[in-house]
Amino acid sequence: MQYKRFQTNTLWWIFVVAIVCLVSTPLASEPLRRGRDVHWSLQPIEAGSPPSVEDTSWVRNDIDAFVLSRLEARNVRPSPPASRNTLLRRLSLDLIGLPTLPEELDSFTGDPHHDAHERLVDRLLASPHHGERWGRYWLDMAHYADTNGYTSDEVRPNAWRWREWVIGALNKNVPFDKFTLQQLAGDLLPGSTIDDRVATGFYRNTLRNNEGGIDPEHDRVKRTVDRTNTVAQVWLGITMGCCQCHAHKYDPITQEEYFSFYSFFNTLNEIDTEAAGPHQVEAYVRHKATHDAEHEKILASIRDYEEKELQDNLRAWDATRPRPAHWQPLRAQRLSSKVGKELSQGEDLSVFVTRVDGRLDTYVFVAETDLEEITAIRLEVLPDDRLPSKGPGQAGNGNFVLTDFRVFAAPADDEAGRRRLTLENPSADFSSKTGAVSQSVDGDPFAGWEIHPRAGKRHFAIYETERGLQLPGRTLLTFELQHGLRDYHNIGKFRISVTSTSRPPGSKLVEVGIVDALGKSPETRSEEERVALLDYFRTVDPRSVDLARARDRHAAAAPHDPRRSVRARAVVEPPEARETRVHLRGDFRRKGEVVSAGVPVVLPELTPRGPRPDRLDLARWILSRQNPLTARVIVNRVWQQYFGRGLVVSESDFGTQGEPPSHPELLDWLAEWFRESEWNLKALHRLIVTSATYRQSSVARPELADRDPYNTWLARQNRLRVEAEIIRDLALASSGLLHLRVGGPSVRPPQPADVARLGFNDDVKWQTSTGVDRHRRGLYTFFQRTVPYPMLLTFDAPDSNNACTLRDRSNTPLQALTLWNDPVFLEAARALGRRIVHEVPAGDEREQTITGRLRHIFRVCLSRDPSVQEVAIARSFFEAQLTRLEDAPESVAQIVEGVPLRDSAEDAELAAWITVARTLINMDEFITRE
Repeated sequence: MQYKRFQTNTLWWIFVVAIVCLVSTPLASEPLRRGRDVHWSLQPIEAGSPPSVEDTSWVRNDIDAFVLSRLEARNVRPSPPASRNTLLRRLSLDLIGLPTLPEELDSFTGDPHHDAHERLVDRLLASPHHGERWGRYWLDMAHYADTNGYTSDEVRPNAWRWREWVIGALNKNVPFDKFTLQQLAGDLLPGSTIDDRVATGFYRNTLRNNEGGIDPEHDRVKRTVDRTNTVAQVWLGITMGCCQCHAHKYDPITQEEYFSFYSFFNTLNEIDTEAAGPHQVEAYVRHKATHDAEHEKILASIRDYEEKELQDNLRAWDATRPRPAHWQPLRAQRLSSKVGKELSQGEDLSVFVTRVDGRLDTYVFVAETDLEEITAIRLEVLPDDRLPSKGPGQAGNGNFVLTDFRVFAAPADDEAGRRRLTLENPSADFSSKTGAVSQSVDGDPFAGWEIHPRAGKRHFAIYETERGLQLPGRTLLTFELQHGLRDYHNIGKFRISVTSTSRPPGSKLVEVGIVDALGKSPETRSEEERVALLDYFRTVDPRSVDLARARDRHAAAAPHDPRRSVRARAVVEPPEARETRVHLRGDFRRKGEVVSAGVPVVLPELTPRGPRPDRLDLARWILSRQNPLTARVIVNRVWQQYFGRGLVVSESDFGTQGEPPSHPELLDWLAEWFRESEWNLKALHRLIVTSATYRQSSVARPELADRDPYNTWLARQNRLRVEAEIIRDLALASSGLLHLRVGGPSVRPPQPADVARLGFNDDVKWQTSTGVDRHRRGLYTFFQRTVPYPMLLTFDAPDSNNACTLRDRSNTPLQALTLWNDPVFLEAARALGRRIVHEVPAGDEREQTITGRLRHIFRVCLSRDPSVQEVAIARSFFEAQLTRLEDAPESVAQIVEGVPLRDSAEDAELAAWITVARTLINMDEFITRE
């Protein structure tokens, strides 16, 4: 009784608590519903006028008015502007991701013109490296990688072509609306171009599972889910992925609406498309014209030789030609089959196997000859209408596999004395790619001579005998034709001949059918025989052979048409759209109701062009003025790269669980300005980096540490460690090793040897790139999803398994160890030390030389001059290292490896400068944008 009372009370309290929770907790979606308190991100963009401020002299453009207004309301002054050398390095790292040159430092800091900053910005925005710098952010959002992912992680050889398109589009300042349309629906644009189709490679960055035993539909669904979530996150800044299994817990998006959005991408078919760009085609046409002109000169020299000398040389050769082989067909005394087939010899001495039998067989052919010398044996395989596909083999396609051809000789009156003859230099008129005639005498039972796909024709093989072979006169020859590989692949008809001609001509002579012609005098030959003989002579005439080789080598070096060889990963619409159903609880096997393509009702309505919305309709809806999200999301993403934090800190969640904007008026003003500029990305960059807000010093302000610990008010610039790829670029650029070619396939720089072995089944092959590819920018480093380049991950590069809209910035001991010991950074330090010693030669005054070199290395690495105190500390460090190394030749040899000076006596000093270079590369300031 007590137990029942306890059970009843417990159930009652659970019921009461549930009711209270339902009544007291408002629906999470309510703040976003239309007609009520509309969430700020869904309200129309209202770009008001910049506010009035007291200190108008600080304002350089309208951005500053919004920022300063907030600061003045809090009685906070903005920070002073950063020094010119700091601004130069900041702009260079932010806009192109490369350090400044020492001469650029002098030019900019000494420029007296009021617009020096703006002109520097314009120059950097026009650099081809701007697309590389800002393309890296877009690759993160698309989760670009060079492999498929999952366990097998197969290579994607054409993935880089989409990366190259991104870089080119940003360098050309393609408006962001077109940039979006091309990626989301380039294949659907009217008059779709190659660039449009290549752009759709955005969708192809999803992981793909090609392992055995997977469900292909399951993998396709996972790729479609990824595309759905990525598009929503990248362009709309909403967490639509939360709706895959159920309605969103916080935002008013239902599971049905999720799959309506999913439907836009459920129709995609993946293809590899022609991807040659106009510049590649133009270069090909230009190189092809040059190559064709050179090739015509070679052909002209061949024609000239044939017109003037070839016939005379043929006549001279014909007069002294080797005697053509005389083949003597053998008549069998005995014929037998290992499995009991009937073999019969016809009047032409050919042997026919009268029954097609699938069992593997060995034929035995015994014949007698009076020849005292045999130099070669010819085995002919002959077509016959009675055989499948006319033979000469018994397989359905007319093929055969002769795994072993053996010949024995014995005196006719003493078979017990037989011995096996050695066969040499086998040749044939034709052998298949997988079945060379040499495999019929090499003793390998798992390979043999084959003639597929040239069935239904006569073929032959010639086997030379061992040199000096002498026979006793009447000799019994036994031939064994073994077929030991595939059922039915036995020879169906054959003939065996011998010759005593001294070293007879090879198979080509017989192939062109000129044996009879050689036996006639020149005047009695027919026109057909004369042509055949001339063709054969070209193959043995040294001058003709040399000319033909030159012609073939040059032809092989012809430029490849990029329209055929350059491919890119893209998508297209299938002829018939796939049906989309809700996946109950996210399980693709449990189908719910059918849904049509559409967008969540909480967002502006989508108006399709036709009866069914497609991806082009979606892309235009994303960019429409009625959609308040896209412009806000994109300007916020650009802003966060320059300040480390967005105006909306939750840059990928503009829903109810996201953070409200710190400067809502500025966010809307920028969004509207961006749309009114016709989505001009470079203009947006210029606007931000020319503002006084951007130009502020990044020095921390203790008086604001408690009031504004995250610098939300923008009272200063933020000090930011640069991204992983840029850290590598800085080291290589400072050392002079960096190769600045833009675009092209991914490269494999040095990495620890054991890293690749972490891949599944030791399948990951990391062949370190050589030449200039060894020192390409970090953007081009081959990214293997299962075994990523370790240096990049150490410095917080994303794993490329999901879209990344903002990288983490950590600070770990492993990062310092990487800068100190990684092969790339050690190589860069060696080259940097060598560079400093070379560019600042030793002078008469040692102290002056050391100071000059220290000043130069600071300017190269940090874009500034060292202070007096820094010079003193660095000099003391250099002297201490030099003293230590002068007594440690083994350490010197290890340090200067690969870059010694001509005078070995100076190696210790070079090694000391390399240690200085390693120290500067390991400094926090080296990898930080101030």
